Amino acid sequence: MAELVPGSLARLTTRAFQEYERTQSIFTLPSRKFAQPDGRHDTSVAIHGRRAGTPLGPAAGPHTQMAQNIVLSWLAGARIIELKTVQVLDSIRVPRPCIETRQAAWNVEWSQELRIEQSLEEYVKASMLIDMLAHLLGRERECLFDMSVGYELDGISSDRMRAFMRGMMDARSTVDALRSQIPDKWRHLRDLDFTTNIAPSVTLSAFHGCPPGEIEEIADFVMAEIGLDCTIKLNPTLLGRAAVDEILHGRLGFDDVQVPPSAFDNDPDWNAAVAIVANLQARARELGRSFAVKLTNTLIVENRSEFLPRTERFAYLSGPPLHVLAMHLVHRFRSAFGTALPISFSAGIDRSNYPDAVRLGLAPVTVCTDLLKQGGYGRLQGYATELGQRMDAAGATTIGEFLAPGEIGTYVDSLDRYARYRNDPRHPPKKTGRLLTRATCSECDLCIGVCPNAAIFTMLPHRIAIIDGWCNDCGNCETFCPDVGAPYRVKPRVSIDETPWI
Repeated sequence: MAELVPGSLARLTTRAFQEYERTQSIFTLPSRKFAQPDGRHDTSVAIHGRRAGTPLGPAAGPHTQMAQNIVLSWLAGARIIELKTVQVLDSIRVPRPCIETRQAAWNVEWSQELRIEQSLEEYVKASMLIDMLAHLLGRERECLFDMSVGYELDGISSDRMRAFMRGMMDARSTVDALRSQIPDKWRHLRDLDFTTNIAPSVTLSAFHGCPPGEIEEIADFVMAEIGLDCTIKLNPTLLGRAAVDEILHGRLGFDDVQVPPSAFDNDPDWNAAVAIVANLQARARELGRSFAVKLTNTLIVENRSEFLPRTERFAYLSGPPLHVLAMHLVHRFRSAFGTALPISFSAGIDRSNYPDAVRLGLAPVTVCTDLLKQGGYGRLQGYATELGQRMDAAGATTIGEFLAPGEIGTYVDSLDRYARYRNDPRHPPKKTGRLLTRATCSECDLCIGVCPNAAIFTMLPHRIAIIDGWCNDCGNCETFCPDVGAPYRVKPRVSIDETPWI
């Protein structure tokens, strides 16, 4: 299995700045796809009492693990970065390929692939690069980082995880250690007033089956002992088996998607979740902390994919069907708690429904599946365009003027439009291109846009190459390759860092 190898800050800085000087692109993202200041709309929102330039960001996942991923998200317009979930078991072996996104999305990976200490440094590097690029481009940073940790109390309260969280809250020592890595050509940037409170908040990802009492204990621990504002991520199984099956099978036509009984047996039910949230709201007020819920985690299902490894009994469903399930939960939480409970949202967000989620008062609104499709990070530009058009239509110049959280019932009723998936095959027709080898690649560059790690690039005219250490064989480029192949397997690999060769 390919292992991720972080690039040094020196290498990342050199590539980003030199590439911009030579080609007006950064990590293969052309400057025309960079977020552009909008003088007509104020899209800023408050998250845990802090301001972000927009409600939009990448969800904890493949787009928030490596420094270059995070920088690309920021360049394209993301302003709330939910970092990849970190847990104490940091030497897991992820099966390959692990992602399939041809219509809905399915994955078999669920945690970071770096060591805890590497993750800390990687997130600090990303923050420093954003500070430097904001200076270069003359932009405001306007960006918040949010930690994501899991999956049980013993691990989260361990010494290494405590050090990680505290290191994210006060990164002065890590920033100072990294300053000297900024190359001499840009030595003037070493004295920048870098952000050191990298992430003062955390989203708790309780693994499927985490007992209700333990969820409360974890949230209390991070708020009271670590001093973080807290969001808990909940599972779509809160709807109950009857509702989940009716939506997936009766409404959407995903008859071949089967949720195992254990998903409902082991997770909190609706009444338990309401009690957890009410208790944690009260505890947060007592501690002077901010508290929210995130809807939703992925949905655990039986692995019936012909693409993902058959050794995996279960997979995790996201994308359009999860959007419908999660919005039903938003409706239920709004009915139970009103608008006083902040709700973060991540489930099947795309350009068309992003403004709907913002209008319903959800923030942040995070995306993953859509960024794994053609265009990659560059797709975020369309989100800003769509939101601006919808705000104009509503006569709104600020997010506050645009909000209409009371429309959640109407929006959920309108989700029958997702019934179009009922008549579509779950996978598109078989591709009929040539079998991909190094010689038969049509060099369409499609794989560049769908790589979450920015690991694929044009090395020379008419040659696609893979950056060794940045590719983790996730398989997403194979999903979309029109030449019926797997670029990550057959394309040459090059290194941008001499360390592995010394």
